[in-house]
Amino acid sequence: MNNVKIKNNLAIKRQRGVALIQVLITTAIIMLLMVFFLTSARSQVDRARALQDKTQAYLSYHSTNNAVLFRLLTSDLQQLTKEGWNFHGEPFESNADAMVEIQDLNGLLSLGATVSPEMIEALLAEHISPDEAKTAAHRLMDWMDKDNIAHPYGAEQEHYAGTGIVVRNNYLQSFTELAYLDISYEAELALIENTTIHPTLYFNPLVASKPMLAAYLDNPAMAQQIANARQQSDFNKSTVEYITDLSAEDGFDYIYGPYFRVTINSKVGSSFYGKVQEFRIEPYKRRPLSVIARLPRQQRTR
Repeated sequence: MNNVKIKNNLAIKRQRGVALIQVLITTAIIMLLMVFFLTSARSQVDRARALQDKTQAYLSYHSTNNAVLFRLLTSDLQQLTKEGWNFHGEPFESNADAMVEIQDLNGLLSLGATVSPEMIEALLAEHISPDEAKTAAHRLMDWMDKDNIAHPYGAEQEHYAGTGIVVRNNYLQSFTELAYLDISYEAELALIENTTIHPTLYFNPLVASKPMLAAYLDNPAMAQQIANARQQSDFNKSTVEYITDLSAEDGFDYIYGPYFRVTINSKVGSSFYGKVQEFRIEPYKRRPLSVIARLPRQQRTR
């Protein structure tokens, strides 16, 4: 009789143990499901927030772009300068979400006009090694000039044999052509930042990039002086003439526009949206606004 009672007790304990294990397993499964649902919900919320931020960044870009173009079409550039704008490519804040850079193309080296390899080399030397600068300058010149005689560090058609690349032997039509020259990425960036493919009639030191000033003046220290003076509210052509001892007769023309490179980068949360475009802006013409180029957005921070 005692043996039967003991067996019954053992059976009951086993049943309780099995039930406890089942409860624990069920609880674990429920907890895992809860964690899954919570993680999934959090992921969905994050995705929704990211999509919202991306949409807001997109809207912010277009809103800022429209506002910038409207002001360029309707406002005096000197008045915009007093409001904190500049036309030499330094970033300034347009609103809480967007940064703007405006570069007057009269302050860049025009690759759409006659240019020397020495000027290109001097410009690139502000960013990359002398050997890289010489190679990039000579290869760019060989790509644009009409002869088949390679510069010492350059490359004419025979260099590209078997690649399917045909040397243009004319001015660049797009900065995408730089990818064919077999030059460093840093050289490509420096060229995109400091040159334009469009012919410009003037060189305006008031809006020139610092590397361009250093190359044009052949004097980096003087270029730095001008860059420093630009931070003062009374900066004008007299300041430049005082620093350089040069005047309009020496090749300077203090003329703004009509070509501008406008870079707008909008950031909301972790989402970015931006473009780099070049415009012809002539308020009193029949067609006051034209897009003349779209550029790669990856640009070095000066």
